[in-house]
Amino acid sequence: MAVKTVTIESQDVVFPTLKEAQHYYRKVVEELYNTNLTLSAGQDFDDLKWIYTTYCGYNNYQMSRLKDTDIIGFKGVMAVIQNSGRYVPTECCAVIFADDTQAEFTTDKAIKEIASKQNPR
Repeated sequence: MAVKTVTIESQDVVFPTLKEAQHYYRKVVEELYNTNLTLSAGQDFDDLKWIYTTYCGYNNYQMSRLKDTDIIGFKGVMAVIQNSGRYVPTECCAVIFADDTQAEFTTDKAIKEIASKQNPR
């Protein structure tokens, strides 16, 4: 399997591997979860915003209602996701919209999709 790089365009940085990108943003989400803080500014905020909107764009998810200014923050939450046929609790990211609604997403899955689009076979 070829190594997939990941370019985070919000800061124009290239992670040499998919795993490195996933690890970095997983740590950001874990810190948000462990500190119970909401991220609403800074480079990690810009990166998560870019990751979320890019991922949604690839999947036409929420794009009819999503505007760049609608996203006001990110926080870490515990969600139950399916993994290999089992449901397991997992720390993931929640995007917070200006209308106070939230949507959960996993940065690992989003980054994997972005890497696949950036590195087609």
